[in-house]
Amino acid sequence: MKKIIVAGGGHGGIAAASILAKNGYDVTVYEKHKRDGMGYDWTDIFNRHGLEAAQLPMPDKDKYEIKGDVIFYGPSGNTAFVQRSPKNQPEIKMERRDIYNLLIENAEKNGVKFKYGVTVKSAKLAGDRVTGIVTDKGTFTADMVIDACGCDSPVRKTLPDCCGIQKEMKDYDKFYIYRAFFNRKEKDTVENAFKLTLFSNGNRGISWVTTNDEYTDVLIGRFFPFDKAEAKRSIDLIREKNPAIGKKIVRGGSFAQIPVRQNLSIMVCDGYAAVGDSAFMAIPLIGSGIANALRAGGIIADVIMKDETETYSAETLWDYQKIYFKKYGVSCAALACFKNFLVKTEPESLDNIFDRGIDKFRDRISAISKIRGYETVKDVLELLLHGKTLVTDKALSKEIGAAAKKTAKLLVVARAMPKEYSRNEVIKWSQEYNRIFTV
Repeated sequence: MKKIIVAGGGHGGIAAASILAKNGYDVTVYEKHKRDGMGYDWTDIFNRHGLEAAQLPMPDKDKYEIKGDVIFYGPSGNTAFVQRSPKNQPEIKMERRDIYNLLIENAEKNGVKFKYGVTVKSAKLAGDRVTGIVTDKGTFTADMVIDACGCDSPVRKTLPDCCGIQKEMKDYDKFYIYRAFFNRKEKDTVENAFKLTLFSNGNRGISWVTTNDEYTDVLIGRFFPFDKAEAKRSIDLIREKNPAIGKKIVRGGSFAQIPVRQNLSIMVCDGYAAVGDSAFMAIPLIGSGIANALRAGGIIADVIMKDETETYSAETLWDYQKIYFKKYGVSCAALACFKNFLVKTEPESLDNIFDRGIDKFRDRISAISKIRGYETVKDVLELLLHGKTLVTDKALSKEIGAAAKKTAKLLVVARAMPKEYSRNEVIKWSQEYNRIFTV
């Protein structure tokens, strides 16, 4: 029986563990938190088709709700457009802890072993092959390690340099988030809504306010770290335009970090594969990476089971990268190109785009939020080219043109991904791919 270690309790890692254990593999998940500490005290919105891809059942109806409309505002908050929830909306909202309950209960039923309170320190190596993990509770070996430790994964950071896998994140690759749920005021005068503001109060990033019957959910997201004092200052400003936000925090009130960049250009090496935030699978500026992580978990499990050599080498694991990238990764890469354009845009310029008629491009903006593989790249390219017609500022027009050029190059480079794994060829391709995303 082949032994698989899942390092960290990320969604994709647990999904892969469940499928593999069900099919006869000896699988253990090592997670630093205790069981009751798994997951933030907040809700997540994700595509429910990710559950199917990970061979998970739909949760009970009282455990989720369908995502509604989203109102997007420019920095000034004066102009907005509404992204309508489509018929048969695939996105659902669930409590993070309910998602984990669904994952873990299913995994345990299939035979996965969980070791809680174990902090992963590094990869265990034999030459350039990953043979296990080093933890604060000892060293554990396996035939294969699935890395689900998150965006600052200690496993990924200690991989051999010769494998070419990016270890550290760069500026604008990560979102620093503060999120709190406040008591709701003004129940009779403020309707329920999900309002998202780009560059709120002149800060590069986003904020949102979600109002429902019980509370107001407030999120502040920035590209650089900030403290609670800054979070409070920002929320006080947001409250001026959102009277439903009370003063009492009823849950949450914590910080988190998420990747908002393209996926890892190389996700595998001998004995190793990265999933979820370890491979930067969140959707830049648009949404959670939970569905993508679940999909990746299903794909890597399938590739492992089809490895007749049972070597779990970079060569045999390369199909995981190819399949995931074609279906989902290239879409996120296109959105990363768009995000990199936004981070260089002045708030006043972004407001100008909103004021000059962004609502005319509602359908194009809605299109880029759908993960459609290479079609998403074309959607982003069309949005940039049409957006260029809205601006009169020459400098901004030049920036949009540069972003469009990089997006067009992505279409070419993505299709040139090596069909078979050759370390030199893969690293060469990776370097060309990564250059597209230089800010």
